[in-house]
This record gives sequence, C-alpha cells and structure tokens, in this order.
Amino acid sequence: MPRNAIRLGLGVREGPQTEFEAAAQSYQDEYGWTVGVYRTGVWLVSGREIDALDMPRKLGERARTALGDSVPLFESPDDHGVRWVFLVVSHAGPPLPEVAEQGVDHVGAGRCVDLPPSRFGLHRLRWITEPGGVEVPDFTTVTHATLQSR
Repeated sequence: MPRNAIRLGLGVREGPQTEFEAAAQSYQDEYGWTVGVYRTGVWLVSGREIDALDMPRKLGERARTALGDSVPLFESPDDHGVRWVFLVVSHAGPPLPEVAEQGVDHVGAGRCVDLPPSRFGLHRLRWITEPGGVEVPDFTTVTHATLQSR
C-alpha cells in the first residue's frame, strides 16, 4: 500500500492526507481506537474501550493535580468557555449523580467524543497530555479524583 494512502477501514485512496485524516489514522493504528473523520472533525466512538469525562476546566485542573500528568487529557473550547476532557476506560454502569452535579458529562455508550485536532469554527481541540506513553485510567480513578478535588 502506498505510504500516503488513506486507510481508515474505508478502503484506500491515493493522495496526501489532511491533518485530520492523519490524526484519525494515527489513533486507529497506534491505539486501535474506532475513529471517524469528516472535514475538520475527528471523533472516537465511545463505549467500546474508551469513554470520556468532559468537565469544566477549573474542575479538570483540580482533578489533573490529583491524578498527575499521566492521563490522556485535552481541552475543548467553545463559545461558552473551555472544558477539559479525560479519556478513561469504558464504564457500563450508571454515572454517579454527585459527579454529574459538578457539571461532568460521562460520554459513553456509543456517543462520539471529538478528538484533537478537530476544529469547529474558530475553536480547535488540543491535547494537554497526549495518549502516547500514558495509560488510559479507569473510570473510577478519574471520578474519585474529580470528587476529591471539588
């Protein structure tokens, strides 16, 4: 297969990859994630191996202090502010009400998690701690760190 071919499980086409296609291909090749890409968006289908905990930045900063720098984490800005998103091992149980009360959204059960370098208008997702070389933590580990850091 040519070096610059686009694979993504959707067949092969010749030509250079966009940065979004290259990122999606990297996530698929390096981590085995089920990803998609469309124009300037890259996403992960949650609930298979990886979920996300999306929370207000201030809460995320405190949780990161409790967890350290060794968890995959990115920021997701929008017109209303910045949220931090921790990637976690999939969790099938119900979300903890006390975590949801803090403004944390458990993105699981087949919902899509937008990933860096996705861009939406003027807003671009960026890694704070990239997943390479760090373990994806257990859902419970991150939720407990979040509750302890309120």
